Amino acid sequence: MALLTLAEVKEFLGITSTGYDSLITTYIPIIEEDICTYLDNWFQDKAIYVESGSGLAFVNGTSRDYITDDQSKFSTVGFTSGMDIAVDGGSNYGLYSISSGPTTAQLNIGTTANKTFVDQDQDLSYHSVGSIRISRVDWPVALKPIASKMVWYQVDNKKPSGMLSERIDDYSYSKPGPSVMAGNNQYPFDLVSGLAKWRQARAK
Repeated sequence: MALLTLAEVKEFLGITSTGYDSLITTYIPIIEEDICTYLDNWFQDKAIYVESGSGLAFVNGTSRDYITDDQSKFSTVGFTSGMDIAVDGGSNYGLYSISSGPTTAQLNIGTTANKTFVDQDQDLSYHSVGSIRISRVDWPVALKPIASKMVWYQVDNKKPSGMLSERIDDYSYSKPGPSVMAGNNQYPFDLVSGLAKWRQARAK
């Protein structure tokens, strides 16, 4: 499952208005990726994963992206619909969500309107990419309050011009002090400093 739901973000921030629901929903996956990139930590489950040096293929399909596994291990190791996964290795490195299934040999990814995969097949010599690991993302519950504030920081900066900037319900956030890049976006340092305990050094 995703790190956050719309309902959780609004609960953490004390927001009852529905005026920002669309923006909040849009920013949830963006903030997830920003957090993982900033920490160099993709929160990979050590129990639910498939790793292969030869049997995985990433397909930018006609209707949606999908991943196939020659060894047919996807559902047997515990992947389920709606689960967030981390792809480690190859051209499709990053976070994705399983949209349906899975079968033992195929994971359907994302939506038909959001196809992003680069075609890559480990069985083809000219697409040889070494070992690739696909893992369930094991989000720490303690990330949720910080991530919710990061979502609102981006929403607050992108509010439609016709909306006023007044306090929303019980939540307000000031943005003083130095800022840092986390992933592809800028955040106040005091906001992301709470993420430090999850920072991880990864071998490149």
